[in-house]
Amino acid sequence: MPTLADFADRDLLTRRVTRETDAAGVDGVRARADRGLHWAVGALVTDPADRILFVYEDDIWKLPGGGVEGSENRREAVRREVCEETGVNITVDELAAVTEVTVTDGGREATFFFGTYRGTPASTTLASDPGLDGEGIETVRWRESVPENCLDETLVRRLR
Repeated sequence: MPTLADFADRDLLTRRVTRETDAAGVDGVRARADRGLHWAVGALVTDPADRILFVYEDDIWKLPGGGVEGSENRREAVRREVCEETGVNITVDELAAVTEVTVTDGGREATFFFGTYRGTPASTTLASDPGLDGEGIETVRWRESVPENCLDETLVRRLR
């Protein structure tokens, strides 16, 4: 598994965060790691009007993204995840940030990496039924500003 130091000489933002979760959250990250899956990805997608693409899930706005599967690289994963969650096809641009994420349930913890890429949309048309079956995505929207209840609000503002 890489370390943040592996990205230090590149022109990108690196950081560490810890997030509280439940036992299922820690178990999920550990199960993915046991299968050699240590990465998740997301995209800061901006349109020609400088609006940002967001998904609204679990009472919070976030950039579209998700886990990298074993058969794909990170760029393929971010392209797939953005399309699945929003209906928008993108060109994946440069890697802008790498975050080492530690999830903890208070007694146990697990760590993974999250790569945030910049993305350029092929169109701004959004899916009428966002996300896959079983996902909790309520809506997707192009927003002119970063909403207050945004996961990683500081990161999104810095990358914008």
